[in-house]
Amino acid sequence: MRDDTMVERLQRVSEIFSNVVMFNTLAIITGIICGFIAIGFRYLIFGFDGLFFNGIGSLLDFAQPYYIAVIPAIGGIFVGILTYYFAPEAKGHGVPEVMNAVALHGGRIRPRVVAVKALASSICIGSGGSAGREGPIVQMGSATGSTIAQLLRLTPYQTKVLVACGAAGGIAGTFNTPIAAVLFSLELILREVKIRSLTPIVISSVFATITSRLLLSLLGVKTAFVFEVPPYSLNTPYEIIFYLLLGILAGVVALSYSRTLYRIEDFFDLLKIPEFVKPSIGGLLVGIIGLIIYIYTGKTHTFGVGYDTIELLFGDKLIFEVVLALIFLKILATSITLGSGGSGGVFAPSLYIGAMLGGAYGMLLQSLFPAITANYVAYAIVGMAAVFAGVSRAILTSIIIVFEMTGDYAIILPLMFASVISSTLFRFFSEDTIYTLKLRRRGIIIDQEMDVNLMRTIRVEDVMKKDVITVREDMPVSELSRMMAKTGHMGFPVVRDGKLVGIVTHSDFENIEDIQNLYVLDIMTTDVIKAYPHETLEEVILKAGNRDISHFPVVDPLNSERLIGFFTKGDILRAYTRKRLQ
Repeated sequence: MRDDTMVERLQRVSEIFSNVVMFNTLAIITGIICGFIAIGFRYLIFGFDGLFFNGIGSLLDFAQPYYIAVIPAIGGIFVGILTYYFAPEAKGHGVPEVMNAVALHGGRIRPRVVAVKALASSICIGSGGSAGREGPIVQMGSATGSTIAQLLRLTPYQTKVLVACGAAGGIAGTFNTPIAAVLFSLELILREVKIRSLTPIVISSVFATITSRLLLSLLGVKTAFVFEVPPYSLNTPYEIIFYLLLGILAGVVALSYSRTLYRIEDFFDLLKIPEFVKPSIGGLLVGIIGLIIYIYTGKTHTFGVGYDTIELLFGDKLIFEVVLALIFLKILATSITLGSGGSGGVFAPSLYIGAMLGGAYGMLLQSLFPAITANYVAYAIVGMAAVFAGVSRAILTSIIIVFEMTGDYAIILPLMFASVISSTLFRFFSEDTIYTLKLRRRGIIIDQEMDVNLMRTIRVEDVMKKDVITVREDMPVSELSRMMAKTGHMGFPVVRDGKLVGIVTHSDFENIEDIQNLYVLDIMTTDVIKAYPHETLEEVILKAGNRDISHFPVVDPLNSERLIGFFTKGDILRAYTRKRLQ
């Protein structure tokens, strides 16, 4: 007996080890694919930028510089057609759709989203739409992970984790920020921190980063920090007061950004015109904004992702008036692009808006207090993190991603302080982030907090009944019906020679008129969801999936045919209520 038990335990350990290796291998595959997608998407944007502004622009050169206003409108035509006819979920900023898939659909995302999102977003951004790369790459990476999971028929929980792996891989491959990519997936997509989910997400992020760096090096592109910034030092402890004020300003600007985006979306929703036409109208408005800026500065600072403009700010090549104006113009341009149905992310514009806010604020402080303030670039870097922390409430992601993009650890203290202040202020006025608000407007409420799921703290052994009443296969259904009426129980395990062979419940025969000639064998369910004593209630519920199951047999971990307990949905609800009231 002891030898048999040892063999069974070794088999179980071997099975667990195989599953872990298999899943982590899938995480590696997902990360590698996301690395390729991230670089491919980057160059797809470059390609469409050249096509629209060099190709089509050369044909419209006679209307220089006024043709600038028309280019985003032309791009909007193609974006509208793609999203309307092929994948409506590909419009907008992408992350809410992934959050919705994880929360309500077991992580299932249509495979076609990868192609449609890549085309729609690259056309939108390449033609001058004011949006970022992170939303599209998160959606494409997540769809990749989801597709792999669906092809292999993984469980809903495994699918969600692989979706998070895709999101992390996409962010890491795009921004060269592997740590922040992991935090992004945990804070915004999966909203949990568990070793079994953290490990594959980290693995995916690592391999996506390695893949993208390798590809960029082969293409002759340096893979250091996204932004080169001057050295920073806190001149005096009193300077922290200035960062406190910057955190407050960032929270106000973040709130304005979120509200402007959805008010403009409401405006376009009210327009009684075909949906596929709206991105073109939005593109024309964005083009006009870009044209006005071009006339005054010689560059279209609000077009595209905007990293080139941030680099100009860091290089001391923008004057105060332009920097101040770009805060509001970028908010307006991004809101019009996405509110009209364009495709792109809100993350990069958040960094842009924050950089301009911090830059303008730092310039003002330098003119007023030159002896005690740092270079205005320091305030621009802090502003980047603070505005994104405000709109997303992903504080850890905001802090780490800006650090990884700049490589300046010395600025981490004011960065943390301003980010917390901004996020707190935003939360005081809005219970939703810029991501979850989109879902709430559809009637979908996503809890943004990584709170403890009580179902993960209650084990099967805590709720199961050990004194189990069982029935035999040869019991007449009429006798079973009387037994249910006598005991008040609506379901029983079915055993044969002491082994579990099925479950029979009232619903198995309630619609059958003549039960006189029926036996339990004729109506029982043999495809049983078995629970183990060490499992949590969440794990059992996830195993049940979408099946309408209300009775759960508990079996010996070393012998899945030996019944040791039984519990029902009612037992789950009572255990949850007790735990909640503790």
